[in-house]
Amino acid sequence: MEFSNDYTIDELLTVLMAREVKNTDIMIVGVATPMVWAAFTLAKLTHAPDAIYHYIMGNTFVFEPRQVSLLYLEMNTARAYRFQNSGECTLESLPSPRLTTIEWFRPAQIDMYGNTNNICIGNWERPKLRFPGCAGIADFSMFYDRGSFLYTPRHNKKVFVPKLDFVSGVGFPNGEKSICGGAGPQCVVSNLAYLVFDKATKRMKIGTIHPEVELETVKESTGFDLIIPEKIEETRPPTLKEIQLLREKVDPLGIRKLEVLSGKEREELLYQIIKKEIAMENRFPKPLNN
Repeated sequence: MEFSNDYTIDELLTVLMAREVKNTDIMIVGVATPMVWAAFTLAKLTHAPDAIYHYIMGNTFVFEPRQVSLLYLEMNTARAYRFQNSGECTLESLPSPRLTTIEWFRPAQIDMYGNTNNICIGNWERPKLRFPGCAGIADFSMFYDRGSFLYTPRHNKKVFVPKLDFVSGVGFPNGEKSICGGAGPQCVVSNLAYLVFDKATKRMKIGTIHPEVELETVKESTGFDLIIPEKIEETRPPTLKEIQLLREKVDPLGIRKLEVLSGKEREELLYQIIKKEIAMENRFPKPLNN
């Protein structure tokens, strides 16, 4: 297996998320998470060909992998009946091992036990900053048999905090498992490290540190004390095959990068993606399993 030394942080995060997918998974794709869509598609094209997409938009099951799209997302979801094999389910039954098994959440805040906040910064009655909300995260994070999976492209003390301003996603409350039977958070993929949770204490623990990242950088970027193993392993980088598939088939427009960039850079990339998609002769997302 040949590894790549030419990759960006969005590609590393996408690959690490893809590697968590099992061949038997039903992968729920949320709203405004192109990195997750790219990760699930990459997994299906590599080690999990039988995994099924579950799009929260339209509540559809989709078996066919397609190129990541920004403008024509509905071609994979709401209009899936017309363009690919699909099924339908009810939203109330989502946290079920028969309907959904893995989902990636991107929290605004996370504490040492994997509890998360996607509601606000400051007092919720008069917040300093208001986020879009948690949608079904409060329910899903408590019920999944496979547990919940977390990611963030910005590992800093604003995200990794000692105390949440609001709990909207359940990790291990006070170091205990959810009373609803879910397995709890399994890992956190960040731009600095791959983090797991200690089996005994349920506290966040360093799993691996990404290439060229120092331990001190990870510690100084975290607002609480991480459990540090005696031997720290380095994160396995993307393979040449994973990078090639990601760049050439899964997401050639680089839509996944929108989750990493901000400000003017993000605005410019967004404009470029829109311009390229509008100019496409065939605007339906390209099927990839042919």
